[in-house]
Amino acid sequence: MKIWKIVTGVLVFSQISLGVALAAAPSLDKIVKPSKGYVWRLDAANKLRLPRSWRVDDANRMSGSGQPSILNLAALTQELQKQGIQPKQVILVDLRQEDHGYLNGTAVSWYGDNNWANVGKSDAAIRKEEVRRLEKEENRETPYYHLDKKKKPHYKGTEKVQAALTEQQAAALFGLGYARFASTDHTWPEPAEVDAFLQWQKNLPADVWLHFHCQAGKGRTTAYMIMRDIWLNGQQDSLETICARQHALGGQDVLHMTHKEGWRQTIDDQKIYRLKQFYTYVKELQQGKITQSWTDYLKENP
Repeated sequence: MKIWKIVTGVLVFSQISLGVALAAAPSLDKIVKPSKGYVWRLDAANKLRLPRSWRVDDANRMSGSGQPSILNLAALTQELQKQGIQPKQVILVDLRQEDHGYLNGTAVSWYGDNNWANVGKSDAAIRKEEVRRLEKEENRETPYYHLDKKKKPHYKGTEKVQAALTEQQAAALFGLGYARFASTDHTWPEPAEVDAFLQWQKNLPADVWLHFHCQAGKGRTTAYMIMRDIWLNGQQDSLETICARQHALGGQDVLHMTHKEGWRQTIDDQKIYRLKQFYTYVKELQQGKITQSWTDYLKENP
């Protein structure tokens, strides 16, 4: 009888554990909602230096950083040229969903709470509105704001805007390629953006160099650099090895994130869940075990 109770207990525990392992990803529907933009956020001053959170992954021919200003782009281009990487080989991979660009060379973005001003908008709608918003600032006195540690805006100063550029226009000035995957801040990228990225990066030339960036160079940049690393090395390297490699370079420690705020922890839990799914998805896709898109895969594996 005692043996039966022990065996039964083990089976029940195993079923509970298995249920947790197969549960759907935490829902973000009640957390991630659009927030109206209301200030121009100062992302990067226009100074000749490398952008913040700069890091280089030589083995995988990619780098990452926070949002670069115009002169940051110049410094970035010069730094890569020192390593033998010519501008025509470099593609600037823009991961920002929020409206952003350059006013007099300074990197700015249109900020709403949690950086979610464009949540739910299509890529085409975002680009159209972004161009309109930037052009509207030309020949105007425009105020900039800096965010404090609590993400509250504080007035930084006002400047007469002589030139307003999109990031794609700025990339062209330096002879760089440009690609954009508009991803929501803080969260794992939307399925459509992941599918677009995977399809795009499949046929890149062997000598290409990808420079990924988001706003701060941490969350979204780390996520996409890990996805690229998984695509290139996932058959021989474990997910833990890949994530540790990107963390050592300066990215987020994605598999071990914790937050005091409950809503942020839910977002992080969902990100970890999706990352583990993505690793399995890519391995099986490359092995020919599955053929469906990431979007369709998630419908079967929520």
